[in-house]
Amino acid sequence: YQIRVEGDEDLFNQYGVIPVNPDMCPSVNVEAAQAFADWLVSAEGQNAIAGYKVADQQLFFPNAPIK
Repeated sequence: YQIRVEGDEDLFNQYGVIPVNPDMCPSVNVEAAQAFADWLVSAEGQNAIAGYKVADQQLFFPNAPIK
């Protein structure tokens, strides 16, 4: 793998998490969905995101405000 381009604002791709609305999908596990969303934005989740690498290259850069 070789990085061809980096740092260009056009490459910014913000990810987000939104738990499924139980009114729209009654079979959704609301508690598990909220727990996952909460974990993603926690310090532990943000560290896990930052630590995810392929070929020793960090793929994601967390930016959620730590509560």
